[in-house]
Amino acid sequence: KEATGYGVIFQLREALKDRGIDIKKTKAAVQGFGNVAQYSIELYVKYGGKVVATACWDQKESKAYTFYREKGIDMAELQGITDRFGTIDQEKAMALGYKILPGDDWLKQDVEILIPAALENQINEGNVGLVKPCVKVVIEGANGPTTPEADKVLNEKGIMVIPDFLSNSGGVVCSYFEQVQSNMNYFWTRDEVLAKLDDKMTKSFHAVLDLSKQKGVSMRDAAYMIAISRVAEACHMRGWV
Repeated sequence: KEATGYGVIFQLREALKDRGIDIKKTKAAVQGFGNVAQYSIELYVKYGGKVVATACWDQKESKAYTFYREKGIDMAELQGITDRFGTIDQEKAMALGYKILPGDDWLKQDVEILIPAALENQINEGNVGLVKPCVKVVIEGANGPTTPEADKVLNEKGIMVIPDFLSNSGGVVCSYFEQVQSNMNYFWTRDEVLAKLDDKMTKSFHAVLDLSKQKGVSMRDAAYMIAISRVAEACHMRGWV
């Protein structure tokens, strides 16, 4: 269950290393408070980072709110006041020192990292201007959270955007691990699975990063180039083309 969120942070760790940024000196804002967001927050905080804001959907009001706290959010604390539909109780959150802000305000924060981890098209042409100059990395935990128009603006600002089909592939990778274990009838411990996930996500990130630097293209374009070339090679090896 933690595979996708942990995979996001394994790659974020490598991105920050490449940029010479100490993860312990960074802050992040997250869009979402579901499975991917929660496990991303959990591991990021374990590495020493601080999450100051997370946006959560309010089931009753059918709108999103951003929960902000300068000293950082406490995962267990927020989970304890979240109902079965995933809605954080606003009154209880305020009693714990959180500010309740509009849904898009997670984008406005003075942070180094943005993690859209819930819905598609969350960073778009209409709100990409809210992103502060201090942001260094946008890593996509959700599927398609950044529109092409916003992607262009982020790249022009020099922000590294780690694309969804690279960064949030941890769940699929672990599904492959399950298949391997079933075929072998030999089962790994949780620590072994996470270690193999870390290794796979790290190698995949650096393969894309290296091509990005070599060709002078964005991380998204480099990831597409690798993916397409692998499919083409597989088709050729099977004699289809």
